[in-house]
Amino acid sequence: MVQGKKKLISIVGDAFADVYCYLEDNTPEVVVGGDARLSQPMTTRAGGSGINTSTHLRSLINHFGINNDDSAFQLNFQTVINENDVYGKLIASHAKMYGFNFLNRRVSDYPSCFFGTDESMLPGGGKSTGHCAVIVAKGERSFMTHLGCLEDFRGSYILDESMNEIYDLKHVHVSGYFNMPGFWNGELKSKLAQMKQRNKQITFSLVPQHDATETWDGGLLDVLAHVDFLILSENEAKGITKYDKSAGRSFFEYAARYFHDACPNNTHVLITLGSDGCAYLYNGAIEKIATVKKEPIDPTGAGDAFAAGFVYGYLDYMAHQKKDDLCLITSDAIRESVLWGCASGSCCVMINGASLPPEKRIIEQMLNDVRTINETKGVKRPLEER
Repeated sequence: MVQGKKKLISIVGDAFADVYCYLEDNTPEVVVGGDARLSQPMTTRAGGSGINTSTHLRSLINHFGINNDDSAFQLNFQTVINENDVYGKLIASHAKMYGFNFLNRRVSDYPSCFFGTDESMLPGGGKSTGHCAVIVAKGERSFMTHLGCLEDFRGSYILDESMNEIYDLKHVHVSGYFNMPGFWNGELKSKLAQMKQRNKQITFSLVPQHDATETWDGGLLDVLAHVDFLILSENEAKGITKYDKSAGRSFFEYAARYFHDACPNNTHVLITLGSDGCAYLYNGAIEKIATVKKEPIDPTGAGDAFAAGFVYGYLDYMAHQKKDDLCLITSDAIRESVLWGCASGSCCVMINGASLPPEKRIIEQMLNDVRTINETKGVKRPLEER
C-alpha cells in the first residue's frame, strides 16, 4: 500500500439514458411497420454497463465495506456525456445520488473537463449524450442505441496519472468495450500498458458487452494481454470465439481452449450463464459455480451487477487476506468473487431497472443461498452440453 493515500477503484465505460419499454406478456414478435402494447408507462433511467456497474459496486461497498470498512476504497466513474442536455443531466444526477465520483472525459485537453465545460469550448458540441431504447419482453431484453458523444471517448482520455498523485489506484474495470469505438484497435491496449508500467500491482477487469456490428473484433484479443479478468455473457463469448457447433467440441471446451491460446498472460475468463450461474475458464480448465434460479422480472443489467459483485468480492477477499498486491490471484479468491457476482446478479433480475441496487438484507440472503447451493452440490461440476 502507498502510505498516506486512499485506495481507489476506477470504472471506465459507457453511460446512457435508458428508455424502458415493457411489452405485455402476450405480445407477439414486433416487426418493422407493426405496433405493440406496453404493460406499463415508459420510464427513463440512467443506464449503460459502466454506470450500472458503478452503482452496484458503490452500493456493495456502502452495505458491507471492504474488510468491514466502507471508507477503505474510493470509487470513480469515467465516461463521456454532454452535461448540458437532459440525458447528460440525468446521468450526472444519478452518480451524485448514489455517491460515486463522476468524471466526464469528453475533452482531454481542458483540465476542468470532468467538472463541466462551456459548450462553446467543446469540439462537436452538438452531439447528444448516448441514449438507448430498452425493450423488455418474456424475460429477455433488446436494445436500440444511439452512441452520441460516447463514440468520442478514446483510450487516451482515461485518467490515471493525476489520480495517482492523490490515490493508490488498485483496480480499473472497463465496461462496454464494444460500445466505445475509440477504445478499439490498440487505443485501450496502449493505455492499459502505460498504466501497468506505472503501477505493477494494479489489476484490470473488462466487460465487452454485445457488439452491434456483429464482427466481434475491434482488437479485443490484443487488449486481453493486459486484462486479468474478462467477464462476459455466453452469447458474447460465442460471438468472440466464433464458435461453430460443427467443431466437434462442446462450447465450453472450445471456449476454454480458445481463450487459453488467445490470452498470452492467461486471463481469467468468467462466462455468465443467467440462472445457471457462471463458468470459470482458466489455463484450459473449466469450472462451474451455481446460482439461485429466479424467474426474472427484468434481466437488464444482470451481467453488470455480476461484474460489480465479482470486483467487490475480489477486493474484499484480498483485503481480508491482507494481500496488497492484487496481482497475486488465487483460485480461492476467484471462487469467493464469483459467489458475490452470482448473488449480486441474481438480486438484480428481481428489480425493474438495471441501475437500481437491491437492499443489503436481500443481498445477504442471496449470498447465503448461493454459498449453500455450491457447498451442497460441490463447486467443481461438469457443464452440460450447450
